[in-house]
Amino acid sequence: MGEVVKVVRKKPRVAVKVMDKINQLIAEGRGLKPICNEDETLPSWRTVLRHIREDDEAHQKYREARTIQAECMRDEIIELTEKPLPVDPKLAMAEVNRRRLEVDVKLKHIAQMQPSHGVRSKGTEDPKSSLPTGELVLKWGGGEDQGLADSK
Repeated sequence: MGEVVKVVRKKPRVAVKVMDKINQLIAEGRGLKPICNEDETLPSWRTVLRHIREDDEAHQKYREARTIQAECMRDEIIELTEKPLPVDPKLAMAEVNRRRLEVDVKLKHIAQMQPSHGVRSKGTEDPKSSLPTGELVLKWGGGEDQGLADSK
């Protein structure tokens, strides 16, 4: 008789409910490493990242959480820039510089969360391939060629 082949279905690294909890905390503005390091019931951040790389649905939900996080960060930037400054000129200048640094860090973080970055980038897309290509012709003087020889 033939052998019985047992099909083993691979269990996901991270349960859906656990991943939903992690994504909710990320969407609220928390980082993945602090989330996983502070809660003993959650898997390590490395395990979560491996799961995101391997599971398309988990990756999509993680991307959505990061997109929401970026929107929240944009709101925080606006709130930060609209806060009143201290009356003392020296303190005001120090506060402006501190806010500028915070805004710069948040903007860089938002840029890194965009689709071309991240743990799941396949690296197959050439960033230059999305740029327009073609020939650009500039003409002046009524649209006719007027070389240096013609101007003598």
